[in-house]
Amino acid sequence: MAGICGESSLEGLRLVHRVVQFAHGLEGSCQYDARKEFRNNRTIVEGLSLERLVGPDGLMVLLSLLAAGDLPKAQIIELTKRLHIPGYELSRNLSGASAQLASTAYLGEGYYLQCELEELIAGAIEEYAEPTSNLRSL
Repeated sequence: MAGICGESSLEGLRLVHRVVQFAHGLEGSCQYDARKEFRNNRTIVEGLSLERLVGPDGLMVLLSLLAAGDLPKAQIIELTKRLHIPGYELSRNLSGASAQLASTAYLGEGYYLQCELEELIAGAIEEYAEPTSNLRSL
C-alpha cells in the first residue's frame, strides 16, 4: 500500500486483551505498548474490538482480510478458528492436546471436527476429575 510517507504494509495479527481497570489500579493487560513498538520496530499498533470479529459479520470481516491478502494467511485462519469453532480455543490450551489432536485429526493437523474436539475436552475433564475421585475413596 502506498501511504503518505511512502510504502506501508500490514503484517501480524494478534489477539490481545484490553487493559482492565480495577479500583486498585490497572490489571490484566497483554496489550502492546504502541510507543515502544513504534520506537523499536517502526510498527503501528491498531486495535479492533473482538465484537467486530465474531458472529456472521465478524466472520465476513476475517474472510475479507484473508481475501485482501495483506495479512499472513496462517494467522487469519488460526484467529478465525479460535473465534468461530466451538471448543477450539479450549482444546488448544489443554496440555498435550495439540499432539493428541494432530495424531488423530481426520481433516489433517490444525483442522478438527467437532467430535474430535468434544472427545479431547471430555478426556481432559475425566483426567482432571480422577485425582479428586481417588481422594474421596480414601
